Order: sequence, then C-alpha cells, then structure tokens
Amino acid sequence: MEVRYIMKKILILLSSILLVIVLLISVISYLIISKPYTEIIQLNWDIKLPKPCKEIYAVDSGASFQGDGERYHIFEYKNEDDINLSLNWENSKNIEIELAIKKVLNNLNVSRENMPNFEDNYKYYSKTKKDSSKIYFVFFPNIKKLYVIEDIC
Repeated sequence: MEVRYIMKKILILLSSILLVIVLLISVISYLIISKPYTEIIQLNWDIKLPKPCKEIYAVDSGASFQGDGERYHIFEYKNEDDINLSLNWENSKNIEIELAIKKVLNNLNVSRENMPNFEDNYKYYSKTKKDSSKIYFVFFPNIKKLYVIEDIC
C-alpha cells in the first residue's frame, strides 16, 4: 500500500512538472509569434516605425524556406506626426513606385477595396537591399493609413 501511495505522489509530481513545461512553452511561443509587425520590419529592414493604433489588413504569399515572398499590411495611425517623423518621405507622385506596388498586390490577389488609392495625395518611402528585396511605405495623410508592401527575393 505504501508503494502505491509513493507511486501516486510521483505521478502527480511528474504530471505537474509536465503541465508547467507545456504552459511555459505555450507562453513563450505566443510572445514570439505575436510580435507586432512593426518590430519585424525593424528587424528585417532596420526601419523603426511607431506602433500603429490598428492593423487593418494583412496578407502574404505564404511561408517559404528562405523567407522570400511578398507581404502587404495596412496600418491606421491616430497621430500623423508620429509617422511623419519616422521616415524620410518623398512627397511627389511616382508612377514607377505605383506600378511596382500594384504588381506585388496583384500577385497577392488583394481586393480593390484594400488597394491604395493613388488618385489621392500620398507620400512614400522605399528601400532596396543588396539582394534586390524591396520595401515600400505609402502614407495617405487624409485617411492616416500606412501601406507597407514587401517584395523579398
């Protein structure tokens, strides 16, 4: 009877330890996976953006072994000043940028309502890496939305 009692205690102890390990792994995984996309942009592109008040839309071309593909996000900001100070914006329209962005968004099958309206006034910033990967930022001050388009090679 005493051996049975000891075995029961050991089983309870091992079950408790296993439960704690599973909970810790779950919490750590959640924290890693749930990073705001602005942090991922900072890690991948060395560009620090202010935290948006809301992410409105996100789509990507899917997971790949090398991390290449296309990604698209729309963020909404309450305070336009934060985003204005974050990048060295170009204030003129740029047809080449518009065409490059439309190409990526068409590849991602982005619906018309989630496309940037280049008829409105916007400012943009783009960056290209040595491997020809590109990121585009398009900000529409009238609606305080930032469109982030990545084309990763």
